[in-house]
Amino acid sequence: MNRTKRFGLIACAVAVTFAAGAYAGGQGESKASGQKAKITLWSQFADPKSMDSGAIAFFKALENTRTRFPDVEIEHVGTGGEAYKQKIPVAGAANELPDMFFWWGGGTAEPFIKGNRVLALNDLASDGTLKRLVPGTTDNFVFGDKLYGLPIYISTAQLYVNKELFLNAGLKVPATWDELTTAIVALKAKGIIPIALGAKDRWPAMFWNAILDIRMGGVSAMNAALKKTGPFNTPEFVAAAKKFDELIKLGAFGDNYMGTSYDDSVNLFLTGKAAMIYMGAWVNGQIEADNSPVKGKVVPINVPAVPGGKGSSNDWHGGCGETFFMNANLKNKEQVWPVYKYFVETMAKEAFLAGSGSSAWLSESSDVAKMNILALQIGLLSAKATGFSYWWDQILTGNDTESMFGSLMQFIAGKSSPEQYAQELQTKISDRK
Repeated sequence: MNRTKRFGLIACAVAVTFAAGAYAGGQGESKASGQKAKITLWSQFADPKSMDSGAIAFFKALENTRTRFPDVEIEHVGTGGEAYKQKIPVAGAANELPDMFFWWGGGTAEPFIKGNRVLALNDLASDGTLKRLVPGTTDNFVFGDKLYGLPIYISTAQLYVNKELFLNAGLKVPATWDELTTAIVALKAKGIIPIALGAKDRWPAMFWNAILDIRMGGVSAMNAALKKTGPFNTPEFVAAAKKFDELIKLGAFGDNYMGTSYDDSVNLFLTGKAAMIYMGAWVNGQIEADNSPVKGKVVPINVPAVPGGKGSSNDWHGGCGETFFMNANLKNKEQVWPVYKYFVETMAKEAFLAGSGSSAWLSESSDVAKMNILALQIGLLSAKATGFSYWWDQILTGNDTESMFGSLMQFIAGKSSPEQYAQELQTKISDRK
């Protein structure tokens, strides 16, 4: 899912609201009055015609849920871009959150948990729901011993390669780090941007920093640093920053990566002006759209292992971190629960078929024929995964997230050294307990 739409920055995001009084009566739209119970639905999906795989999944799930629950009126309002990122925290501060809303787990959810704004689902989910989930997919939604959200899908970032551009340049799809750097030099010499990077929106640069940290330090060290149980200023993470710096100086991201937005970077790749992009599976739908210039020309691969690194090419950046939360003030939660659960599971299935990632819900069968080919290929790759480390800006909390982004942008702009950058993360994040 498109992270710009998701968070305003943080992939596609969805907020579902059950209007105050829904199922409870007193608002003129309860079952007791002979009218449909009303559910208001907020999301970052404002365009039903969008080819973003997350949007496709959302609107299909919405349609299916309306059909499944004909006695419930679901009123959807989509808010696109940064407005959604601002809308939900403001509503939370005013205690005016919708009854059900999409957000992210980890550190970004903590203010809502600590403020008692969202509902714990332990009792509701004791109906056997948890047995139908892929193990580990609720980790980012558990605080203390309480579960606050059900997962949608498992999202990973991978390196998308335009095979046609590589073939025309006399190159093969890189399987090693040396082959990747060789390709970067050759593509640049032909006037092709080797790797599209939308650093203007910050998080795409974070993706590269994260995967290089994972390659050099390993998943365990990466997760420990993010959770403040391990350091950021290790020799391995310094080495990762040096690799990032080497890529920049090699011209891997072109000359204007700092001024390129996420949308611009995707467009560079879709139009064949860039040969590669390291991005989440939410771009699968755009790449394989019928009107896409690169349809059928792209293959997803793991970022190759880096010589001397402790991580392997089967360590992944990604995981499961998007959910729907239910308002703690929700009335008649037992009646809302079936609608909530059905919507989340249906969106998980549709996201899987649309190519956003692997479903977090276990299923007896999958219609492979309907699957996005890139999603199928990514599924085969990720089946060999030896570990996952999730998006930094969702694991870290507010101040730590902004501190990370501030230091990262200074570093990739060439205003600090790899050693200084690693130490800044140590001082601003790890040492701030």
